[in-house]
Amino acid sequence: MTRLTPIFSICVFGVLAMIFANPALASGPDKAETVQWAELVERVERTSPLMDAARSGLDAMEAQLRRADWAKFPSFRLEAGGTPTPEIQTNGFDIDVDWTRWGYFYRVGVTMVQPVYAFGRIHALRAAARSGVDVGKARIDLARWELRVRMAQAYYGAQLARELGAILKDGRGWLEKAQGRMDKLRAADADEYDQMEHLRLKTRSAEFFQLEADQRQLEITSLTGLRLLMSRAASDPVMPAGESLKPLELGELKVERLITAMEEHQPKLRMAQAAGRAKSALADSKSSELWPQVVFVADASVNDSNVLSTEGTLIEGETIGYSIAVLLGMRWNLDVPQRLAVRDQARAEASAAVSEASAARDLAELEVRRIHQTLLDKRELIEIYARSKKAAQGWLTAAWDTHDAGFGSFRNVMDALLQFYGKRLAHLKAVHEYNIMVHELSRAVGADVTQLSAASKKK
Repeated sequence: MTRLTPIFSICVFGVLAMIFANPALASGPDKAETVQWAELVERVERTSPLMDAARSGLDAMEAQLRRADWAKFPSFRLEAGGTPTPEIQTNGFDIDVDWTRWGYFYRVGVTMVQPVYAFGRIHALRAAARSGVDVGKARIDLARWELRVRMAQAYYGAQLARELGAILKDGRGWLEKAQGRMDKLRAADADEYDQMEHLRLKTRSAEFFQLEADQRQLEITSLTGLRLLMSRAASDPVMPAGESLKPLELGELKVERLITAMEEHQPKLRMAQAAGRAKSALADSKSSELWPQVVFVADASVNDSNVLSTEGTLIEGETIGYSIAVLLGMRWNLDVPQRLAVRDQARAEASAAVSEASAARDLAELEVRRIHQTLLDKRELIEIYARSKKAAQGWLTAAWDTHDAGFGSFRNVMDALLQFYGKRLAHLKAVHEYNIMVHELSRAVGADVTQLSAASKKK
């Protein structure tokens, strides 16, 4: 006789126990909106706060790039000021102040600075900003693939809960037939009646309330996750469309093809590489700060007052009038020791960032290879469970017919029942895990592996 492990028996009998505890499990929330996978993806990526945060981060990086681009254009500074003043008259060195009469004095000045040559500083800042934009784009993709995995967990989890509900409905007939058969044998005081087996049938399901709670938690967690991912209120539930839980179509994918796609698309790897480029550019910028910056400077100012007057030329033009100046200037911070230390620190940080990007590439490859192999094993396991499920169904039918004819033991029927529903549950669980793992592989690669598979088929 085949002996089943305790956990395997718990899983099957726990599911059978839920027949009476929650017969409407598969029906889902009342008046819940159904959603297809493609619609779910579109709506979540459009409304998710995680995507909004990533897009805002890209906006900030693009603003920094615009700021760096404008560094090569002239900058302007406007300074203006005014004050009340008593009437002042000057005549040579004589100054006459009349405190009984007041007026105004103001000055307006505009200064323009046009960079001419900065020893590569502006170019380095622009390169760093462009790498920052690359980081922002990679963060959006990172958020997108992270959400895909979360959507898969919620969507396929809800489908699994619904499929289990269908199994419960189908299993009710078997359980009722077994209970009815034992009741008839006991009433007829038949020799084949086994009181121990009857008591076992009645009492064993009471041990599996924890599995029932886990099942309900799966349904609640999955449906709540779907609703929250779609940014909907608790009064506006949602559930997956009515299709059954099936393995995602995925053709043959060679791991080398996945590694190539990973090197091009993987968001974390792209972020690490862009961060390395940005810090290297910033290090170049710090090096250029050791040298002067050549600029054109233009300055224009206007002064005016209704109570200040001059006679002669001593202070004329300093208090009332205008001035214009254009000159070639130089800006140079001569704090060389500090600048050298800052440059060396920036270079060390850039070197560390480049090394981290190389390490990130190796870790990304390891993750892709691991998930790819696990996915292949899981797909093979799905096929094995499918065949085993068919064999267990034939065993159950034969065992029940033999028992019904009075030649077989009830224990054989129960063993066959455990195997049949156990294999159905194991098959569904394997499909559920496989579908989620497909999206985990897409996240590890940074691209939709189902599309890569389709492209490989065309080739």
